[in-house]
Amino acid sequence: MQQFIAVLQDRKGGPYRTQRLAAASPMDLTQSLLERKQPVVAVLDKRKLAPPARKRVKPLDKVYFFEQLESSCSLGFDPARAMEIAHITTSAKTSGLLPWVSCDNPLRRIAGDMVRRLQQGHTLAEAASQFPNLFDNVALGLVEAGEHSGSLEETFGSIRQLSGRNEKVRNKLVSNSIYPGIVLGIAAIVIYQLASGPIPQLGRVLEAMKGGLPWQSRLVMSTGEFIGTYPVVYVMFIAGPVYLLACLPGLVRRMPVLHSWILKIPFLGAMSLASIRANFVQTLATLKKAKLDNLKCLLLLQAISWCYPYRAALARAYRRVANGEGFATALEDEVDIFGRRTIEYLRVLEETGADSEMLERLALVMNRDLDSAIERAETIAKPLIVVALAGVIALIAAAVYGPLIELYKHI
Repeated sequence: MQQFIAVLQDRKGGPYRTQRLAAASPMDLTQSLLERKQPVVAVLDKRKLAPPARKRVKPLDKVYFFEQLESSCSLGFDPARAMEIAHITTSAKTSGLLPWVSCDNPLRRIAGDMVRRLQQGHTLAEAASQFPNLFDNVALGLVEAGEHSGSLEETFGSIRQLSGRNEKVRNKLVSNSIYPGIVLGIAAIVIYQLASGPIPQLGRVLEAMKGGLPWQSRLVMSTGEFIGTYPVVYVMFIAGPVYLLACLPGLVRRMPVLHSWILKIPFLGAMSLASIRANFVQTLATLKKAKLDNLKCLLLLQAISWCYPYRAALARAYRRVANGEGFATALEDEVDIFGRRTIEYLRVLEETGADSEMLERLALVMNRDLDSAIERAETIAKPLIVVALAGVIALIAAAVYGPLIELYKHI
């Protein structure tokens, strides 16, 4: 028996509390608490990780790795054999920051360790739980659901799709940050040159003519002096927001108090909810295809997201279904998480006795909603970036031409 930390929430919107309990696995503890009608939100495993599990795995390497597992499972290979093939075909080196620089690929050691564990009789979910750098909470939840439903091919396909989407968003973030970074870097050089040369000389000329520099020029002079004195601070000012955006998902996941707040932020909250709903419906379709009952589906669906409000909503829905309510009816009070449209779709499918194929079609609709939410956020962000950069350029232009206009007035 191992020691785990159970996170519980006694009422909707209430504070989270923790309790240390012993169980054979996180899934067993979660099921036991739910059956006792305890509102368990998450079960945390605080064990010490092995060295390969502490190394960062590149997002693109993750996509290729899960693509290999998906292909092997589609050919009918069991998890141990599929993981062995992935271990053999995974390169020992991966490209570093520069294309001609390579570093050790932790995926090879991870795959080898997982092969050993699978051959010793561990389940795929148990082996995957040892490597959170490869299988995050969402991927681990999908693996558990796939093992119970016997549909690992669809599971690895979903994980690959999620990893690919995350890599796509990350690449968009980096590509959209390159242009502002270059402009701000050039602006720093121009501002420093203006502040250390022409503008002070024009200021002395205007002072002799009983005039003064406009506020734009004084601001540029102060900024240039600051950049010249603290260049590292300015570089951090440019790179800091980009780094913060890149680290924001991990930071939010580690701080449950932020989970409910992140869902209320415009655009970011909409994207998070769209992602939650798409994963929920996609996984539900996979589980229903394997003929699992509603209680088992809710138990496995809880693990596919890091979002505590979502997990708490499913814990409450589990209790309602256990009391005899229908699946869609149990989600009625959680419309803020699952959305009115999703619940109504599920209600109609439940009342008509539709099969899993209809759920898969609904999953396609939800995935389109997610892609649309990402595109809308990008459409709004790009003009804002352009406007901000235009403001910087306008300030520099005003700082240059302002003194010349003042000088012309005093001639």
